[in-house]
Amino acid sequence: MAKKEFKFALSGTRSTTTIRSQSLFDLSYQEPDKSPIDIYESNILSYKKLLGCFVLEPSTGNYISLASQSNEEWSKLSNLLILGFISSVESYVRCLLRRLLLIDDESKSKSYSKSVTYGAAVHHNKLLLPEALMEDCSFHSAYNIRETVKNVTGVNIANLKKNPTLATAFSDFDFIGELRHCVVHRSGLFGSNNALSLGLDKYHEYLEKPIKLDLIVVQEAAMACDTLVKELNDTLFSEFLNRTINIYDWKGDLRSDAKYFDKYFNIFAPSGNKELRLKCYREFRDVHNLRYRIGLR
Repeated sequence: MAKKEFKFALSGTRSTTTIRSQSLFDLSYQEPDKSPIDIYESNILSYKKLLGCFVLEPSTGNYISLASQSNEEWSKLSNLLILGFISSVESYVRCLLRRLLLIDDESKSKSYSKSVTYGAAVHHNKLLLPEALMEDCSFHSAYNIRETVKNVTGVNIANLKKNPTLATAFSDFDFIGELRHCVVHRSGLFGSNNALSLGLDKYHEYLEKPIKLDLIVVQEAAMACDTLVKELNDTLFSEFLNRTINIYDWKGDLRSDAKYFDKYFNIFAPSGNKELRLKCYREFRDVHNLRYRIGLR
């Protein structure tokens, strides 16, 4: 006689999903022909626009600004926007490193010994294959960003004492990252690990309390992400370009050096700053005395 097993449908009715049979991906998508920082600006702007959402108030029939309400819907939206802001930064870092791995010889050499999955090697577009190197990487913390940049390219930006503005930007980003962790893993509740990261003495009274973000906080979070991307973009541009000084045959004349200079400038420069190309090159040339290098060779 078979042993009876207790089962009881306590949780209500349920349905079988057909999600796997639905269209889930946009096969027509092509990455924009823009610099990584321009793509970031476009991504995060789409999230910022959601701050202007209006919802229908059933009792009056009027549409009201969601950001002006301290209700459950605003709480959910503000939490989701934090995820979007962090995701935009992560996508920027991935895009930047991928493009650098395609043009920077030192980064290529650093990454040649790293492994990618066989599936990625077989199916990835060649221009996107460097993405597979970062498949297990996350960029929602300052530490992860610094370590991946170093491991993949060999550029070390860990010494933040010489770059206090980047240090501050990283610190603010980590603060937002803790909020993200609450949203992703704890349905918005503030946990002990979050308190330990931010300072237990200061934040212990908020343990197991839901985060509550007003419009100003969300705007400040977006600003912090913008600041980090700009600081990181400038820092890495300088680090990568300076590293080439004894690698490439710089002549001290942009007509000859454009083949080296432009490939870095075009990756890092926002579209609105392309006119700074000549000024930027001249400062780089003068700092490294490139105009005098021909006679020294």
